Amino acid sequence: MRDPIQTDLEKTFAAPAAACPASAIGEGYAPFDHYAMHAHLARARAEEPVFYATDLGYWVVTRYDDVFAILRDPDRFSAANANTPIVPLCDQAVAILQAGNYQLEAVQVNCDPPRHTRIRASAQQAMSLKALLSLEDHIRELVVAAIGDFSGNRIDLLQELTYELPARTIFKLLDISESDARKVKDWSTNRFLLGYSRPTPQLQVESAENLVKFWRYCTGLVADRMENPGTDFVSRLLDLRGGDDAVLTVNEVNSLAFGLMFAGHETTTSQTTNTLNALLEDPALWRMLCADPALIPNAVEEGLRMYGAVVNWRRRAKEDVEIAGVKIPKDSNLLISFTSANRDAAVFPDPDRFDPHRANARKHLTFGNGIHHCLGAPLARLEMRIMIEELTRRFPRMARVPDRPVKYKASFAFRVPESLWVDLEPAS
Repeated sequence: MRDPIQTDLEKTFAAPAAACPASAIGEGYAPFDHYAMHAHLARARAEEPVFYATDLGYWVVTRYDDVFAILRDPDRFSAANANTPIVPLCDQAVAILQAGNYQLEAVQVNCDPPRHTRIRASAQQAMSLKALLSLEDHIRELVVAAIGDFSGNRIDLLQELTYELPARTIFKLLDISESDARKVKDWSTNRFLLGYSRPTPQLQVESAENLVKFWRYCTGLVADRMENPGTDFVSRLLDLRGGDDAVLTVNEVNSLAFGLMFAGHETTTSQTTNTLNALLEDPALWRMLCADPALIPNAVEEGLRMYGAVVNWRRRAKEDVEIAGVKIPKDSNLLISFTSANRDAAVFPDPDRFDPHRANARKHLTFGNGIHHCLGAPLARLEMRIMIEELTRRFPRMARVPDRPVKYKASFAFRVPESLWVDLEPAS
């Protein structure tokens, strides 16, 4: 009989003691402050490109070339800690997950070869580029309909457009009812809180209860597709499995379905909102795109570079390593800062300026690189482009509401806005 699965949320990793790691940069790093971090990281790139963040217990890597090299080196840097909570779950939350048979396995971002190689091969076939790009007409219909349903002139653009729409797109890939979008979005927030924030024990318990419901929704979907196969993502995975656990187990299919329903829309929601916020922060940028829609695809890349929804990602040293002259012992946890690498002046001149004409904007690392490069990147780009195209076409005078600044959820890994208030037709 197979041993019980230890899920991501139950794992902990013992790290070696960091010898004399304290520094002003390490002590002052505020990984949850999405406004202050950029100036701090710019100083780090110049003075101390690899530092120890005492608040997290992670070594932070800030320069583009170093982050890129780590992403391309799975032999020395494991992805096993990518989803591990920085706050261990309380006993009551763990008991809820165990009683609910929550058995999410490491199948993608926190999975190393050879297991990763085997699972990604099936996931890549099931989610082909052709299948993703075929959704363009459907996505545009969803966007146009959502814009037509805007509740007034002053709206929260996140709630009325960018929150549900990416989930509804994923539901098309999964061939499930769009009416469940809001429910799945709320459940995804619970997974986000447990993995990438510092929730209180009470919030852990509430989130664990909802996460069990999310897991059962996913396992129910897989069970239904086993009985009633179609042409959707899960059905294609099951077809590739062909009843052979050596290709994929049923629970790996469950976990892949869960991963798509979580990661497949959460980051797109945040990324689109962040990019729109950046474009509206400087009215000249918005006017530029309205006048020349051909700039929109590259503006999408600039948004990904400057205000990526994925701020930091994690790796674990498989052996003693040296990065930028800093010796880091085996089993140390590393925070590879995408948001810092994406503003490295050695790669992106004038890095703090949003430039829709930037020639190498697409070189950003927000989607990762190497064997873990985001499978859904083409779909995310497509959704963002269409939303910006339709908004610039319909609302060339749209502006942010000045007294409602964007606030972000407390997460060290993701830049998650809570709202984006705009006036569609500002008063003259």
